Amino acid sequence: MKAADALDEFKHFLKARGANVDALSVRQGIDAMIEFYRSTRADDCDLDRDGDMLLFQWGTYDWGQGRRSELDITRQFIPAGGEDEDIWQLSLTFLFDPNLNANGNRWCMSPTELDDFVAFVGSHAAYVAMADRAPSGVELDFDCAG
Repeated sequence: MKAADALDEFKHFLKARGANVDALSVRQGIDAMIEFYRSTRADDCDLDRDGDMLLFQWGTYDWGQGRRSELDITRQFIPAGGEDEDIWQLSLTFLFDPNLNANGNRWCMSPTELDDFVAFVGSHAAYVAMADRAPSGVELDFDCAG
């Protein structure tokens, strides 16, 4: 896969699993993104130069639409030879009424770190609290972060 095709590829990946973005639980969505990362490489990104990573984020924020809690898993792509303006992120964000007291994140820098990353996410208090709750919204975005 090419990094530019990540959104379409992830949608096909979800469809093959019988999943619909709008109906995903946190558990289903994070599991899907992790398996997509495990199984599908971005051919135009250099793993040795942090070109294809995962990010787990949690917290309560107000982005201008009122306070809400978010759990997010993002796959970040930097195509080989790319600069800061070439950073692309495929983000799956689960929205909830405000209920998280802390904000934070954890990176998975390469597939060799994936097992430790999965263990961290699966045991994190925010994930445990929200894994099977119905979110008030789910957002799937693919944007340039650079």
